[in-house]
Amino acid sequence: MLKNGFKAVMVIVLALLLHKAAFAAEVVDLPPEELAQESVLPVFDKPVSVKNRNILTDGRFEADVFYGYAMTEPIANVSKMGLGIYYNTSESSAWGLLLAKNSSGLSSYADQLNQQFSLQFDRAPSPEMTGMIDYNLKAFYGKMSVTKSVVFNTLLYGSASVGAVKYVHKTYPAVALGLGQKFYFTKNWAFRFDLRLYAHQAPVPFLAGRLKPAEPVPNYSDFQERLTLTTNLDVGLSYLF
Repeated sequence: MLKNGFKAVMVIVLALLLHKAAFAAEVVDLPPEELAQESVLPVFDKPVSVKNRNILTDGRFEADVFYGYAMTEPIANVSKMGLGIYYNTSESSAWGLLLAKNSSGLSSYADQLNQQFSLQFDRAPSPEMTGMIDYNLKAFYGKMSVTKSVVFNTLLYGSASVGAVKYVHKTYPAVALGLGQKFYFTKNWAFRFDLRLYAHQAPVPFLAGRLKPAEPVPNYSDFQERLTLTTNLDVGLSYLF
């Protein structure tokens, strides 16, 4: 019995010695000039940011029809209808031309002022048309699942525009910055939403002593001009050729 126990102890001791010998630390002393002095990142020859992309826009045209709503316009009619045509120079950028026709008439706020104070703001010059060259920088492409079988391909982009706003008597240079989103429900059709901030010179529609019925009708040149900022929301339908 003791003999078997002694053998077991010897086996354990021998195993420990072999284990220590097998994993003995070996100190390697390298000269400093052979050690790495800087870190580098891996370089990929063909990086792919999006796999299985359903909507390919590079080299294709896109046509839009939209309804515009001037969210911060106090006097003129806040509605407009517009058309747009774009050419996608790549999957990350596009150039387009926008044309929008303003609706005639006044806003509901101007009608309210006329009813309460007899102020006829139709005497003031109003915008008629807007034409812009628009650049879109496509920032993010993704997919949004509505149900298990319905998936929208989405595209988020920024926009920068330059052009002109035509009033009944004068045309003013204009610039605009915005943010947009497309929801493709097929490979060609998409809902498009654009929020833009327009900046341009415009006549001030308030003119003391000239807006009431009994007062002299002013000339368009009588209205002073100032820098005007207008926030505009466009909602439309887009087709990718």
